[in-house]
Amino acid sequence: MEKIVKTIKSLFAFLVIGFVSVTAMTTSLAAEDTTANTVQMTLEIVADDQITLNVVTQVAKGLNAIQALQQVVTMGIKDTDWGPQIMALGGVEAVGNTYWALWVNGEMSMVGAQDVILDADTTISLILTGF
Repeated sequence: MEKIVKTIKSLFAFLVIGFVSVTAMTTSLAAEDTTANTVQMTLEIVADDQITLNVVTQVAKGLNAIQALQQVVTMGIKDTDWGPQIMALGGVEAVGNTYWALWVNGEMSMVGAQDVILDADTTISLILTGF
C-alpha cells in the first residue's frame, strides 16, 4: 500500500510540474506570436510652435502608414487622384503654401503614406513644410 501511495504522489508531482511547464511554454509562445504580428512605430509630428508630438507604439504588422497614424492621432485626409493626402494632424491644418512632408526612417518618402507599409520597426516623421 505504501508503494502505491508513493507512486501516486510521484505521478501527481509529475503531472503538476508538467502542467506548470506546459502553461509557461504556452504563455511564452503566445507572447512571441503577438510580438511577431506587430512592429514598433515611432511617430514624430512637428509644426513649428503649433504642435510637437513624439510617440512610440506597437501597431499591427502590414498596416500602411495612414492606418497606423489613425490609431495615434486625429487626421484630416483629402482624397486626390494620387491617393489620400494628409491635410491636418492633431487639429493643425496644412493651409496656403504648406503641406505635411512625410519622412520614413530619416529619408523623405518618395511615395504617399498609403504606400508606406509597416513590415518592420519604422520611424515616421510628418513635418509641416512650406513651399
